Amino acid sequence: MRVGRQLRIMRRSLSLLWRFRFRSSLLVLSASLGVAGVICSVNYGAGGTRKLLEQIQRLGTNVLIVTPSKSQSVAGRAKTGQAVTTLTQRDYLALRRELLDRSRSSGLVSASFWTKTGDLSKNATVVGCEPDYFPIKNWDVTSGALFDSNQELSAARVALLGWSAATDLFGSESPIGRRLMINRVPFTVVGVLSERGQSLDTANEDTQIYVPLTTAMRRLMNVDYFSGIILEIAQLEALDASAATTHALLRQFHHLRAKQKDDFQIQNQKTLLDTQQLAADRLGFFLRWVGASALVVSGLGMLGITWIAVKERTRELGIRRALGASAGDIFAQMIFESAVVALTGCGLGLALSWPTSRLLSSSANYPFVFDRANAAVAFLAAGLLNIVFALWPSRQAASISPLTALKYE
Repeated sequence: MRVGRQLRIMRRSLSLLWRFRFRSSLLVLSASLGVAGVICSVNYGAGGTRKLLEQIQRLGTNVLIVTPSKSQSVAGRAKTGQAVTTLTQRDYLALRRELLDRSRSSGLVSASFWTKTGDLSKNATVVGCEPDYFPIKNWDVTSGALFDSNQELSAARVALLGWSAATDLFGSESPIGRRLMINRVPFTVVGVLSERGQSLDTANEDTQIYVPLTTAMRRLMNVDYFSGIILEIAQLEALDASAATTHALLRQFHHLRAKQKDDFQIQNQKTLLDTQQLAADRLGFFLRWVGASALVVSGLGMLGITWIAVKERTRELGIRRALGASAGDIFAQMIFESAVVALTGCGLGLALSWPTSRLLSSSANYPFVFDRANAAVAFLAAGLLNIVFALWPSRQAASISPLTALKYE
């Protein structure tokens, strides 16, 4: 008997929801926007964090990058616009000798040159580096092969092309084995590097051309100093100590007095990683706060619309009470109606969050991330919150007196 009574209440509730479709649609929309908002915001933040970590990984993880300062002091006055040329082979060898726990390293030089193949030519940045440079940066080729230590020692005229450089110079044709003129010096293309895009230092590595370090220093640039040194340290925990050792050694070799500024810069990837991770954690916290606020607003929408609905249905509810419906029946009917629209709205929001998250990631050029655990929590939290917000109007509906309802206009 009790089960049949509850089934009749449910059927009547569904009938009323369909009868007042506009009001029901508003409740569903309110619930769906809350769920979709929190899921999409968290996914968007996670995609941005993943992209940032991927960019840091491209620079190399346990890595120290030493570069010369962009200004130097001459006669007590700052001289700007020229790179300091004191980052020498002696510095490099000393760092390799002292940092015994390093696994790989590479000196770096770079300059812009006109490059030409056939009838096509372009100005491109040419980077001289050692073979270890590419494993340090977790970078591989899509075709051909990386140059090796023998080609480095013999100053071979071989080149690796960034993805965009290969496309610009050779189009859809394979550049492997083709000749490329760099500053009128012939080189043979041995490989095309995988596509990477813009890095954290705003340089587009895909447009660059990479040659062996000795080749660049002797055959192209005629220099005996480096524009950078990259050192891979065996353990992430040793980065800070290695950075301190590097700083002390370079100041000693460069004969810098106590009050003199460094003529070099040391970029510690651990510091960068920690800073970016902290920023990502803060962003994630604020996004979750915004998402929680969206759920509360959604619940308040449920509360407001349900409260107005109770006021509008006062006569209907009073007549039901007069015909024998108990306060519990009215309360159960209102809660069931709220639960149906809340769960329907939450399900719709969950369904919409997938394509919306993908669209947002695509528009921002972020990796697509869909956190299933967060989506499940958002769905359950929103459904529960909306039902909780509907308790007060439902209780008010159950307490309506038939006499008062019949006099209500």
